Formats: sequence, structure tokens, C-alpha cells
Amino acid sequence: MCGIVGIIDFQDDVHQVDLKTLCDRLTVRGPDAEGFYIDNGIGLGHRRLSIIDLYSGDQPMYSDDKNIVLIYNGEMYNFLDIRSLLEKKSISFSTQSDTEVIIKAYQHYGIDWILHHAEGMFAFALYDKNKSTVYIARDRYGEKPLYYMHQEYRFIFGSELKAIEHKINQKSINHTALNLFLSLSYIPAPYTIYENVYKLQPGHYMQISSSGQIETFQYYNLLKNLTQRHTYTSFQKASTDLETLLTESIEKRMAADVPIGVFLSGGIDSGIISSIMAKLSDQPIKAFSIGFKEKEYDESKRAKLVAQYLKAEHTIEYLDYHDVIEYIDEIIAHFDEPFGDSSAIPSYYVAKVAAQQVKVVLTGDCADELFGGYEKYLASYYADLLNGLPSFVSRGLKSIIYKLPHNRWTNSILRRTKKVIEHSSLSHFEMHYKYMCLGFQDEERKLLLQNNYFHEVKPLIHTTYHSYTSGSDIEKGFYTDLKIVLEGDMLVKVDRMCMSHSLESRAPFLDSKIVEAAYAMPANFKIKGRNKKYILKRTFSRFLPKKTITFRKKGFGVPIDYWFNNELKSELDTLLSKGNLNRHRLFNMDYVQKLLDEHRSGKANHKGKLWNLFVFQKWYNRNFP
Repeated sequence: MCGIVGIIDFQDDVHQVDLKTLCDRLTVRGPDAEGFYIDNGIGLGHRRLSIIDLYSGDQPMYSDDKNIVLIYNGEMYNFLDIRSLLEKKSISFSTQSDTEVIIKAYQHYGIDWILHHAEGMFAFALYDKNKSTVYIARDRYGEKPLYYMHQEYRFIFGSELKAIEHKINQKSINHTALNLFLSLSYIPAPYTIYENVYKLQPGHYMQISSSGQIETFQYYNLLKNLTQRHTYTSFQKASTDLETLLTESIEKRMAADVPIGVFLSGGIDSGIISSIMAKLSDQPIKAFSIGFKEKEYDESKRAKLVAQYLKAEHTIEYLDYHDVIEYIDEIIAHFDEPFGDSSAIPSYYVAKVAAQQVKVVLTGDCADELFGGYEKYLASYYADLLNGLPSFVSRGLKSIIYKLPHNRWTNSILRRTKKVIEHSSLSHFEMHYKYMCLGFQDEERKLLLQNNYFHEVKPLIHTTYHSYTSGSDIEKGFYTDLKIVLEGDMLVKVDRMCMSHSLESRAPFLDSKIVEAAYAMPANFKIKGRNKKYILKRTFSRFLPKKTITFRKKGFGVPIDYWFNNELKSELDTLLSKGNLNRHRLFNMDYVQKLLDEHRSGKANHKGKLWNLFVFQKWYNRNFP
């Protein structure tokens, strides 16, 4: 894992002092080495975290004739296969790194070939001196970040927003991005919170000539890559292939010249990853978990059960509010823009614990999006049950549910039940969209936002949802979450929290062969009745303790709702005071006060909305002092 930056100036020379300023902001991504390349108006910078080929993999890396220059963040898991192919063509190598393989493959086959064949997580910039052209590229699913902005005479890019944001001529908030954040709790590509600053979308690359011509190309499209929907008709065949593919994926991702471990949450996904790692390793695996002193949020007993079963070296850190408050500002700041997924807090701490012993961790990310792990995928099932009740029964049930008070013990079940009731008459898309809006629903954003700051979010989600034209409703939901939730939320969270401790994370479920195999399976292999991730449970049940398979999914939650009524009450009041809100005049103060009053009285649980406002105000005060 590394950090990359670049400046392409179409009129003047690039100076190393400017490039170093960008690079210095990415030290945690690459604490081991720093390197620069400058050729008149082309400047490339790199910070390295050494994982493979520790002593000869520094960057920028050059072709033998010095005409190709590469800076690279990530890992190419099939680089040995590509290297072998090139060696058969009498192409020699001087290092053991995947970086050199990219250069040699580009020289022999070109940019499109290497991007179509590269399996892994990456963001890179390649300068072809003969063509006076820079290519920047991002991996297929967005595991590695890449930000850019195009000013009148310059193109600037970097691995994180913090690397380039100080080059913005005049900072202003992108109102579409603001609305996306308030609704979804994150900002998906291509948007960022700033006007005219963008994330390169997954599966895309850009071609920037020294004369100023800029073009963007999509090199990977999952839907076009699927030759035939539902090629699996046999559940047993799909199950056998899944086990083989996941084992191969984990084996590739265990390759490193440094210590490696696994995040173990107690859920089935990380348990599966851990169990296969244990089978592949000749030493006990190192597993890392976070526990909470608040029992309703604590999964440490589940994690212990799996760790003991696998005979893993297990490290658990137990947290309470006092542990969290010390770092909450730092955690929020690491995202560089508003990011409202509060599970970033335990993610930060488990990464901190792991980084004391290893430099690489494997995670269970992406299994939910591929195999139907979220509660929202059962929404239509529950809606059908509710709609099938006699009208007087459903009316009575609704009346009772809405009269029950929210507290720490009833909050979760009440919130889920109310969602089913409220969404039961909606189309599948409308239902899925509302479940995606973890913060403010459309009608709530209209009440929150002042003046003309409201922008529609639904059409952006609608386009992605309906682009899977041959998919069923539930498959369109899977696809939307893979394209938007995974890229904008899950992968961002894991990358930033791990990188804050110079720790590399790898997601075996996100191997292209597994993704495409999942899309070749019918939905009823994944969800059977109320049983989510059915094929995962059936395939890997013999790998884990029986209890692990039947545990209800908890998620990686934190007691934000409780903290807002107690330890964080004073700070929340200050951040949402009229004085603070008047600094930007984006929000309706009366509506904000209504949310606070309802939350504290127990009339409603607004933790998602209030956390988004809390995070936004923290971000705003930091960036617009």
C-alpha cells in the first residue's frame, strides 16, 4: 500500500517543492520511502509502504530505456502469471515486484491490455515519455482511491483528497455531494464534497497529454463481462466452485514479505476468511477483534469462539466512550470530506491494534453485497407478509409499534419494523432506495436544507439500479450496492482507517472471479426464504462452529444514540447551535432543533441524521475556520 501524487502543468515546469508538499500529506500511506520524478511539466511523487520485494521496489520505477515512469499504489495478485507470460517472450526482469511487471506489460501490450488483465487493487499513474502522455487508472471495484482536479493549465491528482485540496483555488461545497452525504452518509464516485474535484470511478482510466487533451475511458464493466446470466443451474456446482475460488483468492492475498493477519468480527464472512487462512498457513494465524463494554454492541464472544476453534493467536481490544472520545476528531479528519458511517470508529481501533503486530490484514468485506447479507434484501419478503394480513390486524400492529418508546434495548427492532411498515407499499426500487438512505430521506432533506441547496439524489441511484436490465429486482439491489455502497462507503472506510495506521487491507471476496461467479448464480442460491447468504452458510458451515452460522448479523455498530444523550450531548449541542449553523446557513435551525428534541425525548431515534450533522459540522469547522 502506498500513496501517489502528480502534477501535470500544460504551460510551466513542475517544481519538486510543490510535488513534495502533496507527497508529505500522504506519509501514513507510505512511511517507508519517498520518491519523485520531474520532466518539465510532468511531476510524479510516491510514498511507499513496503509489502513485497522490500529492498528493490522503490518508486517511481522506470523502464530500462527510462521512457516509461510508473508510480503505483496497491497489489496485483496475478503479477506472477503475467510475468511468466512475458518471460516466455524473452523479456527479463531485475526485481521481484509487481510494479516492474506493469511497466514491461505496458511496453509489450499497451495500457488497455494491462488493465484488462490486471487482477488486484490499485491506483497508478504511468508516464510514456515518447507519447508525452500520462495515464491514471483505478482498479475494477474501487479498493484503492484516486482523486483529481483539472484547473485551467494544470491537472493534479492524488491518492487522498488531503493531498490535493490545498491546491483548490477557491473552496466551495458541491451541493449534489452534500445531498448525497446527508442521504447516504457518504459521497460515492465521481463526486467529492468540493466543486470541481472528483474521484476517478472504478474500472476507469484517464489519458492526459502534455498539451492538455484529457480523455476518460471505461476499461471494465461487470455487466458486459457477464457472458450469460445464471450459468449455474446446479447449487452443488456453484458451491464447489465458490469454495475453490475463495481458497485461491485468499492464497494469493496471503502473499507478502511481512507479517499478515485477519480482522475477525465474529460474523460469518470474516470467520470464513479466517478458517481458510488457518488451513493454508503452517503457523497459527493472527486474528484481531474489537469488543464493546456495552453488551448489545459487543461481538467479542462470537469472535473468541471462532478464534478458539481455529487455534488462532487472537487479540481483542475492548472499547468504551472514554477510549473513543480521544480520537474521534482524528477519525473524522482522516476521510477529508464528510463521512457518516460510524462503524469507522471500531474499524480505526481494530486497525490500530493489528498494526502493532502485522502490516497486512485480510477482511470479509464484499460478501454482503455479493451474497445477500443485508437485512434490506428481505424487505420485500416482510412487506409481503404485512400486506397479507387482514387490514384491521395490520392497522392495529402499526398503531402499537408507533406508540412504543425508543431506548437502547428496543431501538434496533423498532427501527427495522417501522421501516417495513413505511415501505410496504413501495416498488422494489423505491424500497431499496429508502433503505440506502441511512441519514435523511428526500422529504427530510427538503425540511433540513435552506434556500436552493436541495438536490435530487434518487435519479443518480435509479440510473445504476436500472442499468442491470436483465437482473431481477433483488439482483438490481445487489448490483446497486456493489457499485455505490461498496465503493463509496465500505471500501473507503477500510482503506482510510487501515491507512491511518500504515496497515494494508485486502478483501478476498472482491476477486473478479468470485464477483463474476456470484453474478452467474440465481438469487435463490443467495437468499432462501429469510435465510441470507444461503450459499455461503451451506458451503462453509463445516469450516466453522455451528453457532457462528446461525448467529444473527449485528454489524459493526457503536452506541451513538446513547452517547448523544449522554457523553456527547454537550458537544452535539455546541456543534448544532445557531452560532455554528449560521456560519454556513445551509440548514434550517428549527428543524435541527426538532430532531434533537425528538431524539432526547425518546419520541424517535435520529442517530443517523444527527451523526451526519455532527460529522458535517466537524468537517466544516476544520476546513472553513
